Amino acid sequence: MAWIKTWEGVVDRDWLDKLDHVNFLAYQRIADFASIEVWRRAKHDFGPGPDLQFVMTETHVRYIRELRLGASVHIHTTLIASDTKRFHLLHRIESAGDLACTVETLNLCFDPASRRVALFTGPVSSYFAAWGSPPADAHPQLSISRRPFRS
Repeated sequence: MAWIKTWEGVVDRDWLDKLDHVNFLAYQRIADFASIEVWRRAKHDFGPGPDLQFVMTETHVRYIRELRLGASVHIHTTLIASDTKRFHLLHRIESAGDLACTVETLNLCFDPASRRVALFTGPVSSYFAAWGSPPADAHPQLSISRRPFRS
């Protein structure tokens, strides 16, 4: 599947640090809004079900160029991979047609009632399956597969 628009907004003064640069955490915060939108669509598209949520387990942020106060910002997202309980997103944060930052997240389905990892419902699994393969211009740094533990 291609990139889908998941968030848009404008660089606000509260995004800036003491040097008037967009604070590094602001990039992660707006990417989190985009992740929440993906999850909302996954749950909403298939009607009511258990109150499953997601938690971010890993992130990779790549700063490319500065965003400016008042600039329009758009986030386009693609699904890199998913399995029965995890999904891997790559967000492109853009302004004026230029890539400003990429934020990649590994996410885990979570049941707040049991405080445990949960499997996706059938409809959520179907939603992620419908994305198909990521676009050719998506170059992830993280992997959904388990890595060997190093001591």
